[in-house]
Amino acid sequence: MEGRLKRTLWLWLGLMTALLSGCLFRSPDDLYRLPEQSAGYERLNAAIRDVRSSLDAEYGASSEPAVIVSGDNTATIQLQDLDGDGQRESAVTAFRVPGIEKSMKIYIFRQAGEDYQVFSVVEGDGSAIYSIDYVDLNGQGEKELVVNWQLSTGVYQLGAYTMDDLDLRPLPRTAAPQAASAAPVADRSALLATELLLTGCSGAADGSSGYRLLDIDQDTRTEIAVVRIDSAGVGSHVEVFGWDDGAFVSLGITKLSSGAVSLIRMRSNYLSGPSFRPALYIICALTDGSRTIDVLARQGRHLVNLALDGKEDGVSQNMLQGYTEVSLTDINADSVLELPSPWRLPSYSETSTSNFWLINWSQYHEDGTCRPVLTTYHNVVDSWYLVIPNSWKDRITISRNDTLSGQREVIFSRWKGPGEAPEPFLSIYRLTGNNRVSRSVYDNRFVLREEEAVIYAARFYECSWDCDLDQNGLMENFNTIQASWNSD
Repeated sequence: MEGRLKRTLWLWLGLMTALLSGCLFRSPDDLYRLPEQSAGYERLNAAIRDVRSSLDAEYGASSEPAVIVSGDNTATIQLQDLDGDGQRESAVTAFRVPGIEKSMKIYIFRQAGEDYQVFSVVEGDGSAIYSIDYVDLNGQGEKELVVNWQLSTGVYQLGAYTMDDLDLRPLPRTAAPQAASAAPVADRSALLATELLLTGCSGAADGSSGYRLLDIDQDTRTEIAVVRIDSAGVGSHVEVFGWDDGAFVSLGITKLSSGAVSLIRMRSNYLSGPSFRPALYIICALTDGSRTIDVLARQGRHLVNLALDGKEDGVSQNMLQGYTEVSLTDINADSVLELPSPWRLPSYSETSTSNFWLINWSQYHEDGTCRPVLTTYHNVVDSWYLVIPNSWKDRITISRNDTLSGQREVIFSRWKGPGEAPEPFLSIYRLTGNNRVSRSVYDNRFVLREEEAVIYAARFYECSWDCDLDQNGLMENFNTIQASWNSD
């Protein structure tokens, strides 16, 4: 009995060893081996290698992958649905061949059976591709390429290219496999996409391209708005290109604020009103460091700068002077951008100047008027802002008290005029540190917002002035500044 039990145990041990050695205990080489790439990926890479070899042989120079600097499409190989059928049938990659004319070459590959073949080529000059977009410009369903060629640092040229003259119909799955070499470099001219546009384009200080894609005339087709900045500040303007009467042409041009010497940011959004008409919001810097906000939209068949309406000096009525910590944003969450207009609060001390500001926010309406929306105090350093009641305007001043570690206090006071001490009526605190919970309820304070490692609290003071806010009202008017604020 005992011998039979021992033999059974040895059999089980042998069986488990065999199973584990085959399934669980793999060699170190197997464990650290990278996942196998798909056959389609290998075939695409083979097609790309064939193209590079052909380019190297043709020009006697080593080609290299082109750098795409900015934008949403920066991958070395980009899979795209260019024919609008919902399938990403195209692969796009770019090369640079140093020392030749049209040194930048963008290749569009399409599947042919299980392999890839070159379908089209886009060529341009430059040291890099600043950005590339895929968009339907003529409303036919197929996407065009919009390429911002970087000629040198800070110098750009914008091109738009269509493949409508080429056969973009899906290739039959039964087609014989073809490699990239089936379209040899010698025949590249037959594969060149048609150039719709090639024009100068400025870059923005925030690192984005100085153009935007939008349907500014609401004809269901996408237009291209291009900013060109004159470094002398006398001829900066925006030009919009789009499809009209069977051709891709200029649809309008309008001036930016006089004196604009650099582009800070360009955004596309809307005007307020029932139609949500598209608009361009363009922030530029003047020679004195102040910033203008121009607002461009279509009125009839004309492109107009609404911010210059009635301004004889040619400078936008929307200026950011002395305080540029806030920018365009949808402050009231109505999907339309608001424009900030900062104004400095008074200081009761004759020996000092207040560095506290309130922000009047306004938005442009479809009728061309700029209408007030609300007023805020923005504490960018502490990441919060407060919507200011109308009754506070011209009646308050603000100060700080940061003497306690882990506590940053902003004090709102009733303004009594120059030389008179203001009367505090409200403090808002940003509390950090291990004792933030106890500090948030100390001395009649109450919690406004609690976040990870931070508590925002407030306290009302005994005051002879009714500030028209109670605890609930203050909580409704208080907001934290999200990280996206800084990128707007």
